[in-house]
Amino acid sequence: MLTSLQIENYAIIKSLKIPFHEGLTAITGETGAGKSILMGALSLILGNRADTDVLFDKSRKCIVEAAFNIRNLQLQPWFNQFDLDYQDDTLIRREINEHGKSRAFINDTPVNLVTMKTIASFLVDIHSQHQTLMLQNASFRLQLIDQFAQNQELVKTYQQMLRQWRTKKSELETLKHKCEEAALKYDYNTFTIGELEKAAIQPGEQATIEQRIKELTNAESIKSHLYNAAMLLSEQEGDNIVYMLKTVQNECRALENLGGDYETFRQRVDNLLAETQDLSYEISKKSDQIEINPELLEQLNERIDLLFSLQNKHHVRDNEELLTLLESLRNEVETYSDDRGQLTEMEKETSRLEATVRDLAQKVTASRKEAIPALVSAMEERLRKLGMSGSLFRVDLQETDELRENGSDLATFLFSANAGIAPADMSKIASGGEMSRIMLCLKSIITDSMYLPTIIFDEIDTGISGETASKVGLMMQQLADNHQVIAITHLPQIAARGRQHYLVYKQVADNQTYTHIKALDMQEREQMLAVMMSGENRTEAAVATARELLKSSQK
Repeated sequence: MLTSLQIENYAIIKSLKIPFHEGLTAITGETGAGKSILMGALSLILGNRADTDVLFDKSRKCIVEAAFNIRNLQLQPWFNQFDLDYQDDTLIRREINEHGKSRAFINDTPVNLVTMKTIASFLVDIHSQHQTLMLQNASFRLQLIDQFAQNQELVKTYQQMLRQWRTKKSELETLKHKCEEAALKYDYNTFTIGELEKAAIQPGEQATIEQRIKELTNAESIKSHLYNAAMLLSEQEGDNIVYMLKTVQNECRALENLGGDYETFRQRVDNLLAETQDLSYEISKKSDQIEINPELLEQLNERIDLLFSLQNKHHVRDNEELLTLLESLRNEVETYSDDRGQLTEMEKETSRLEATVRDLAQKVTASRKEAIPALVSAMEERLRKLGMSGSLFRVDLQETDELRENGSDLATFLFSANAGIAPADMSKIASGGEMSRIMLCLKSIITDSMYLPTIIFDEIDTGISGETASKVGLMMQQLADNHQVIAITHLPQIAARGRQHYLVYKQVADNQTYTHIKALDMQEREQMLAVMMSGENRTEAAVATARELLKSSQK
């Protein structure tokens, strides 16, 4: 339960600390006094976003801190999950600094808003006019039915499998798209692979062919030059290098016995002669190897033309890039074959998951259908208690083929306020007051089937008065037997039911308006109820009526 709420520097609240107790607490005040500001401050604790507009004093930070006794809520696993220190008396604090930056704490441990919202959802449930409007939301109606049916674990399992199916379905669509694109390129790829494989390209082949073409194109010239060079190096007498070197060698040998430099000269000539003779042999050998072969030249030119044609066709620079392209295309074709096999398996897995999800959806539907008669009976019983004796409440549950987040059902709440009139969609025919009472009955039923410690009714009494208001107050009071209930109300019939009664009011000091709150004692409650019934000019009769209302309500 909520044990206290402290607010510092929020809107027109300078500083407030409000203690709360078990049972029903009524909060009243004139329109504009600041009751909605209290709810706004509390919404920060529940994880709602805020900015610097909430700051009363723009130079100081805003602090909202709520204390909860959670001894009986069995929330230790959630605290462990978020790595929080568990305490029976837990503090949740929110701070907004002057720059609009927000910080959240649970038992002085910093947390993000998701964590704060998750923990707070176990502590407080706010029932407002806005939530009454949510009855028009199909998903919200299914959530109400599920809470009554207590099938949340089944729905959770369904939602987990639904997410798995949707993920797998998305992966399947991606793979299908990939396979479709690959299929469009498959014929081209296989043709290109055949073309390149037929060309039998070898690494380094192009450079070798180009060199051979140069030799064959210039064969006669090469052969002529090599022949002339060989003749100049020949060993025959005459004007050639080898013959002259041998002559030089003989001259040096004649002097080598004299020692010193002469022997060195001879050795150098010997080396030079040996190298020259070897060079002469190599040149003659190369000259003999040079062939004039027009047919081979034509073949090589055709080969190099093929290579250049393939390179231009596939926009690459050389043979090595053609080989890289060939390997890449082979991989694409192989991947396409693998993807086709994977696609078949994924289609089977997706179908299996869909069948599982549909089976779970059927089970969710069955659990709802089983719970609906009891829900209808409980609703009509409570509506009668609120003075709507001739009203009818029905739930129209329609199954569809579409798998949505809450199953495959569409739920419509049907309502008739008068006997003899067929129920119709309540969102189209129910008045604001009727919608408030319907939501109160639903909330009363749901809280019977789940444990929620603090329920806040935020001005849901719009459109009701008199005896109906008394019955609404009685239902809230009965609800407070098992839950802490806080009711923000304009009706004396509801306020009188409170075990505690707080008054929210404004006060001007130093030309500044402040919101305050005070707990009323029994005499002050009598006076306030009289004001709520007859206005500021309350009479003794109004006070007496208020006293009797308070006395009977407290019984």
